[in-house]
Amino acid sequence: MKVIAIGDNVVDLYPADKQMYLGGHAANTAVFAAELGLQAAYIGTFGNDARGDFARRMLVERGVDVQHSLQYAGRNAFTTITDKDGARRKVVGEPPQELRLDPEDIAYINSFDLVYLNSESHADAFLQAITARKVYDFSILDDDKLFKKIAPQIDLAYLSGKARSDDDVEALMRRVAAAGCDRIVCSRGLRGSAALVDGMMSWQQALGVKAVDSLGAGDAYITSFAATLYSSSKPTLDAKVSESLSHAAKFASAQVLLPGSFGHGAPLIS
Repeated sequence: MKVIAIGDNVVDLYPADKQMYLGGHAANTAVFAAELGLQAAYIGTFGNDARGDFARRMLVERGVDVQHSLQYAGRNAFTTITDKDGARRKVVGEPPQELRLDPEDIAYINSFDLVYLNSESHADAFLQAITARKVYDFSILDDDKLFKKIAPQIDLAYLSGKARSDDDVEALMRRVAAAGCDRIVCSRGLRGSAALVDGMMSWQQALGVKAVDSLGAGDAYITSFAATLYSSSKPTLDAKVSESLSHAAKFASAQVLLPGSFGHGAPLIS
């Protein structure tokens, strides 16, 4: 399976540890796809500073093709992660630059089996032109207007619902389904996860590991869930969904045992 992620890469700075790690939902997804043994690519933008060089190098070293990504004059996107009295704070220092896709990029994207996008990809205008299967990460967004715009154009929707009850999660997922997407998955941290596929709800318990860093957990989850769902050899859709939920929970639980989104840090560039 070939997977491409379109959108953000962000260098996460950890001043207390004097380390930095590559992050960003799209960059994480591409790395996790490669870790799952899939052919992985990333399209995004890199600054021409030392952090941008680090971000590009990290993707390449993790086995991700970045040939269609662009470099701009300026600072690469970054955030600063602090921890005070057990409460984590993430401060945006530089947001990701907007990505522009041309017809050559679209043709390249359509050569993949699975395409990951999110609201930070700045690629909503290209959804109709992208004919490959599309996974769209709504994350914590809860916007019926956005759901109605995006849902009919995608194959799988991802939501984050850590603070929601079971009833609220199901209601949210059914709103996305009513907007036009019949395959939705929602990760909920220690509350587990849920999937709504063709009108049927399925639930998965969390594995209860003690996290070192949960920063990339949702990205790990959706990468594994989507890859398993669309490659599973199980005989029924129910079995495919159950397998996907289980694999995603295990994969995400392994990632939270690492610092940053997936480990592999470097000395902090302040």
